[in-house]
Order: sequence, then C-alpha cells, then structure tokens
Amino acid sequence: MKNVTLHIIVDPLCGWTYGSVPLITAAENIDGLIVKVHSGGMLTGDNVKPVTPAWREFALKNDSVIAKKTGQVFGSNYTDGLLKTNDIILNSAPAITAILAAQALGISGGEMLNSIQHAYYAQGKNIMQLHVLPDIALELGLNKALFETHFNALEGGATDQHIAQSRGLLHDIHGQGFPSAAFEFNTGKWQKADIAHYYGKTEQWVTYLQQSVALV
Repeated sequence: MKNVTLHIIVDPLCGWTYGSVPLITAAENIDGLIVKVHSGGMLTGDNVKPVTPAWREFALKNDSVIAKKTGQVFGSNYTDGLLKTNDIILNSAPAITAILAAQALGISGGEMLNSIQHAYYAQGKNIMQLHVLPDIALELGLNKALFETHFNALEGGATDQHIAQSRGLLHDIHGQGFPSAAFEFNTGKWQKADIAHYYGKTEQWVTYLQQSVALV
C-alpha cells in the first residue's frame, strides 16, 4: 500500500524543471510512493512572452548553469535554432494541457513532462505549436486522435483551473519557484522536500525518498 504522496510543482518551459526530470523519473519508480506532477503555469496568461535577444541571452546563461549542475542536454537545435526564431511566443499552457491529456490516458505526468521537455530542450522542437504535441503523445504509444480529443476537452478552462490549483499548492507548501516539492503523508502531515538539493544526484535522491517512505 502506498502511504506517501510526493507532490512536485513544475513548468514545462522552466529550465530547472528540465534539470529535475531525472529526479521525477526516479521518484515514479519508488515503491510505496505516489508521485503527482502539478504544472504552475510560469509563462501563461499575462506572463507569456516573445523570445527576444535579451531573453535568449538570459536563457542561454541559465541553461549553461543547469547543464553543468544536472547533466541535462540542451541541443544545438534549441540553442542555435529555436532560440533564434523571432516569432516564438513562450506559452506554457499548450504543454500543460498535453500533460493533463496524457495523464487522462494513463501516461504519468513525469513521463509526459520528460518527453515534452526533451522535445523542446534537446531536440529544439517548438512545443507551442499544437501539431507537435500529438506527435510526442504518439511516441509514447498513445492514440493520436484520442489524445487530440482529450487535449481539446482540457484546453482552456480545465487547464486554467489546474494551474490555479497548482499555484495554490505552491503557496501552501511555501515553494520557491519551479520545481518545488512536498510529501503528503497518510496521517495528513505535509513535509517540504528539498528537490533542488539533489540536482545531478539521482542516487542520493532515491535514498532520500526511500528513507522518507520508510518512516511511515
């Protein structure tokens, strides 16, 4: 019986979330641990923004730090291709909807997040383009048409509601941006999980999670 839930609040357009994907993947394989991925919508609504030269410079510097700390790969199609495309508007909402649609079809939030961020950061695919997301779902073995049906149903209001709930959770656990994480025990107790401490330290993270589950 799984008695501990690990809540992880992320954003698909957040480089540090990309850096944490190996940790999320490892967490989903821990016996006795339920992992719930929540998307906070860092670049949604009034916060969507175009890729400008200033943003590109900021992103490349930040991504370089993330790569060194976590080992995650930022491909040349992203660094020298996608980030140099002037007409891109950064918007997390389509990817968040895609994660919700994949979850509705039995794919874990972590697995879909991993696939989306790999497509964006490693392969340089524009995940804001709606035709890209069904192809990612197809690669995970989902029926493309069925995925698109769920995506269309979850786009808009349902996605906005999920983002609002995720931001509420981020506030409640006193999270410091994305990713943030907390344990929820079957006793009703919550405990913050310092996921940022384990960037690039997957084995130590697994031990930490196993010990936390064993305490129940």
